[in-house]
This record gives sequence, C-alpha cells and structure tokens, in this order.
Amino acid sequence: MLMGIDPGRRKCGIAILNEEAEVLQKQIVDTSNLSKEIEKTLNDYSINKCILGNGTYADKIFNILQLLIDEKKIKFIEEENSTLIAEQRYLKENPPFGIKFLNKIFRFKPKRPLDDYTAVVLVEKYLDLYNK
Repeated sequence: MLMGIDPGRRKCGIAILNEEAEVLQKQIVDTSNLSKEIEKTLNDYSINKCILGNGTYADKIFNILQLLIDEKKIKFIEEENSTLIAEQRYLKENPPFGIKFLNKIFRFKPKRPLDDYTAVVLVEKYLDLYNK
C-alpha cells in the first residue's frame, strides 16, 4: 500500500492507494491532527511507502512522519502541476451542473479544497516514475 500526502500549513491531503493505483481512501485533515490520522491509517493499512509532496510545509510534515514511519519508506515527489491535475480530475468526476461541456466554456473552479485529490496525484506520479 502507498500513502500520499499533500502537505500544507493548515491542512493536508492523505490518500491510500494500492500498487495498481486504485484509490482505497482519501481525505483532508487539519495539519494539527495529521499525526493522529497517520497513526490511525497505519493501524488500518500496511503502508510500504509514503509519498510526500515537496511543496509548502513539506519539511515540517517530514519531521512528523519520521516519528511514525521508517524514514526509508518516505519518498519526496515533485508537486509541479499536481494541483492542476487534481482540479481537472475533480471536475471530471464532479462536473458542475452535471453538464461536462459547460466546464470547457466557462472554466469552473471547484468549491472545495482538493488536497485529497492532490495526494492521489502525487502517488500516481511516483508510480509513473518508478514503475517504468
């Protein structure tokens, strides 16, 4: 199992994917509760790797992870374009007004944070890089 984390000062996205890139769980948590949520996740899943985005607050999240996970399992991944990809995926799965073609014309923005979708994208980027 792979855990992806999109780090942030106030909130973090967490996603659990299997080796075939199937999403088993995704959520957004307050950064202040991240340690507790990761402990819970580690009790529920056997995590082989933790994929951590290298953006905002990554160093602080890395310090938290080191206390909970073997450092060798933590892998940094470039976050470039991950938010844009997450936004596109969210809009595809949740088209505004239920009409997909309108988004091409008006360019709707999601009305909720997408850190959980971004965490999924980070794991997928990792799998693309290291499963070639």
